[in-house]
Amino acid sequence: MPNQAFFKLPCSEKCLSGEAGAALTRRRLLLVDDDRSLLNNLVSLLKLERPEWEVATANSGAEALSYLRAERPDLLVSDIQMPGMDGLGLLSEVRSDPDLGTLPLIFMTAKDDRASLREGMSSGADDYLTKPFSIEELIQAIEARFRRVHGDSAPSPLDQELKDQVEKVLSRREREVLALIGRGLVTKDIASSLVVSPRTVSSHREHIMRKLDTHNAAALAALAVQAGLL
Repeated sequence: MPNQAFFKLPCSEKCLSGEAGAALTRRRLLLVDDDRSLLNNLVSLLKLERPEWEVATANSGAEALSYLRAERPDLLVSDIQMPGMDGLGLLSEVRSDPDLGTLPLIFMTAKDDRASLREGMSSGADDYLTKPFSIEELIQAIEARFRRVHGDSAPSPLDQELKDQVEKVLSRREREVLALIGRGLVTKDIASSLVVSPRTVSSHREHIMRKLDTHNAAALAALAVQAGLL
């Protein structure tokens, strides 16, 4: 696939300065996609913006699983649609492995692959990025997981204008879902907390993202904090 289909804008000054997260914390992550040129671009950009991160790559689910069992990185970012073991198969293997079961996982997915996305989020994926995405959005998603697992960095302060917007455009249930996303809960945990199905949570999430013009759970989590929903 053409690489330009996956990136919208370069990282902003906020991202370059490290304000988007824990720029001084050394972490290890694995990127998985069957598109080698895409991986090379991602690695180059991440090394530029977060040189303290150690970034490894794999071109298939099977290769990724072998690496994960040998190296145990801090986070996994994987495409869903790949030949052989796809992202959903990799997720299943990871969640069923006692040594890897809690590994944070972020999916990369095409806009027209909603069915696979819902299955992935219901099966335990922590977040997702819809292509095309910017390198800043990828960094935000990664750092949101690091904050959840390791306590990296600090959330943004309350934004009264954003709080008013959220209260105006979101329903009560949507605000409840957004608050739980802000606490770092994944789809199945939100569903359990609200006593609804994971599919219902996914539907609420999509409505919230459309109404607030956001593209991933990391951005939603930041919005929840800034809007004072926690």
